[in-house]
Amino acid sequence: MTALLVRQNGNLVVTMRLTLRPGRDDELIELVHNAPDGSLASMVREAMRTGISSKVSTFNEIPDEESFDMSGLGLEL
Repeated sequence: MTALLVRQNGNLVVTMRLTLRPGRDDELIELVHNAPDGSLASMVREAMRTGISSKVSTFNEIPDEESFDMSGLGLEL
């Protein structure tokens, strides 16, 4: 079942039932299980826009940036 609603401001609200199958949809299942409260819809929108990869996880902490030696580039910074 899918329901579409167009609000007065032009937003399209889509309500649907989505079945995720283990083995085929593991990355999406992980996204659903790990989404913070209240942010599932925005995370699904972002996954639809950019795709999702098992090589990059949205939920891993970003490591501290390493200092890069750029002295050999010939640029004055």
